[in-house]
Amino acid sequence: MAVAEDYSSSFISNKLGSLEVKLASNNIEIDAAQDLRYKVFYEEMNANPSSSLRKIKRDIDPYDQFFDHLLVIDHDINSKVENKVVGTYRLNRGLVRGKKNTFYTSGEYDVSKLIKYDGNILELGRSCVHKNYRNGKTMQLLWKSIATYVFNYDIKIMFGCASFPGVDVSQHSEALMYLYKKYLAPKNIRPFALEERYINMKSNVENLGKEMLIRKKLPPLIKGYLRLGAFVGDGAVIDRDFNTLDVCIVLPTKQVASRYLSHYERK
Repeated sequence: MAVAEDYSSSFISNKLGSLEVKLASNNIEIDAAQDLRYKVFYEEMNANPSSSLRKIKRDIDPYDQFFDHLLVIDHDINSKVENKVVGTYRLNRGLVRGKKNTFYTSGEYDVSKLIKYDGNILELGRSCVHKNYRNGKTMQLLWKSIATYVFNYDIKIMFGCASFPGVDVSQHSEALMYLYKKYLAPKNIRPFALEERYINMKSNVENLGKEMLIRKKLPPLIKGYLRLGAFVGDGAVIDRDFNTLDVCIVLPTKQVASRYLSHYERK
């Protein structure tokens, strides 16, 4: 399998204790990421695999070839690579701009404003961490490595889908209204859910005075993006394959700079 560029991008190697975060350097490591994704998304979070995915027990899609694959590896695990990979993220710089639908997000959202943006963009996706490693240490390493990647490629905007569990929109109506009111992306970089999949985030739900409680209940990934200064696109989308309700995250990297990138700028 080809990846976004080649396997020579070795500038990322952040370590903390037995954990190392690096870009996948061969197909064996990409396979390990796909194995972890299957375990987390399908076996743990009850996504609905196709018969072919169920047979091979891997989360694989046609977009993998356009992404770099960021891995968290635990070197204390004395086993094959498949079991050493305990976290992963997909990173897509859109190098194949001329080919239709190279961005996973474009299957749910019109991201044309981002594609036309005057600056380098990065699509994030398929974030998952093994349940035994879901802690601040692992996430800090992951984001430090994403920051390295962003700085190296001069990325101006990051974007991608983030999810609420389940497909019952009514369960998330307060949260959707909150996101729409407080975090709607500026018009020049605002994605829109595709017309045939568009779910209005606005509702008659009254959430005045409940914002702190609503924010507290947001999925950790969405809450983390907001903490870094993210916006959301217009409209939510149901993903029945993954049994989720998705929103589109838009994160200008200048919002991240003071927290993660200043270290690299000083160097």
